[in-house]
Amino acid sequence: MRVIRVGRLIDGRGGALLRDGVVALDGELITHVGSADEYVAPPGAEVWDFPQFTMLPGLIDAHVHVLGSGEPDDAAWFVRGATELPATLAFHCLLNAQRNLRAGFTTVRDLSCQQFADVALRDAIAAGRLEGPRLRVCGLGLTSTAGHMDRSKFFAPGVTLTEPAATVDGPDEARRAVRMNLQFDVDFIKINATLSELVRRRGGLCSPEMTLETMRAICEVAHAHGRRVAAHCHGGVGVDWALEAGVDVLEHGRFLSDQQLAIMAEGGIFLCPTLSPDARAHELGLPAADRHLAAWREKARGVMYDTVRRARQAGVSIVNGSDAAMPGVTHGHGGAYEIAQLVKAGLTPMEAIVAATSAAARCLDMAAQVGTIEVGKLADLVFVDGDPLANIGILQDLSRIPLVLKGGRVAADRRPEDGPPDAAGGTRRGGATRAPQGEVRTRE
Repeated sequence: MRVIRVGRLIDGRGGALLRDGVVALDGELITHVGSADEYVAPPGAEVWDFPQFTMLPGLIDAHVHVLGSGEPDDAAWFVRGATELPATLAFHCLLNAQRNLRAGFTTVRDLSCQQFADVALRDAIAAGRLEGPRLRVCGLGLTSTAGHMDRSKFFAPGVTLTEPAATVDGPDEARRAVRMNLQFDVDFIKINATLSELVRRRGGLCSPEMTLETMRAICEVAHAHGRRVAAHCHGGVGVDWALEAGVDVLEHGRFLSDQQLAIMAEGGIFLCPTLSPDARAHELGLPAADRHLAAWREKARGVMYDTVRRARQAGVSIVNGSDAAMPGVTHGHGGAYEIAQLVKAGLTPMEAIVAATSAAARCLDMAAQVGTIEVGKLADLVFVDGDPLANIGILQDLSRIPLVLKGGRVAADRRPEDGPPDAAGGTRRGGATRAPQGEVRTRE
């Protein structure tokens, strides 16, 4: 048994911060949570004392693309299927996923990949063959001809390549594509409900991509097999159709109306606003592909924070998702940056942490396993050197994330190598710390 004492404990449920908290672990599970003053460690327990740290549940980034890094020079990641070997593609996915884990994001949801590399990575991590975060994957996203994820629109007629999407134009094709993904046991289905590419040069904000009948067919098949449906969208009639069809999560949602937000709140439909791509592009001065996209981004930045504020007021469940892989939104940084953006949009720091823990866990159908520090949950824990409720920005500073546990095992350890021995009696040598029971904590 391991007993961990911390100066502050945030359990992910949104209640008050617990000072001088204690958590006991037995293997990968949490067996006790409470006040350190009221708990006596059993004989033989391994005790860690971290009075300067805040303990959080393992964080969740509910919208990433592990295929791309997010580095500005990696903008063409979506065509990797045509330029790189499948094994190379898979290595990109692994390295990006691991960057999230080391930053304290013990769970991520991937919103479309290529050649089902996300499925293979999920299964290898779950089987213990590779180190990485818990993954929720959708396989191939579903798009329509000339849709948001139809990459053929960038090439001459007749040019084909492996895409991170399946193109469907009607209910029957949609049902077949959902079943193809289910064949690989995906965790959810991702679709594109609206797009802006076809109307930007005419000054439009967005247009519908899939018909109501197509989205309804997708939702019927997915729901019949216990999967949620997440929809890329921004606003307009395409969102109306997506809500009527029965989607479960709206991604992005820059131009949502009050009526649409009210429907979401009443129906328990999640919003994953992904503020980071537009915020980072503006912050870094990244150029748009053309003046029409630049004008659209300016409009989106002008309303996106207000949309999240109105969603919060309407009672919509907001979840944290960075859209890591978009230019400037890197794995290992994007998730915490998005949390800070949610605070900028009007969420309190505690609400933003809930968006990245328990709310996201509900969205991913993982609330029984992760998202809160509770007895019976997996011991996914993040230790912060400081108080994120007082300064949410410290979650972006990896030097302030000294320790990350996933399932009770050390996933990242940045504690000073020349510091004192562990409270458990371990000794520090070179790049590792060896605890009494023989667990080796890897260092960066």
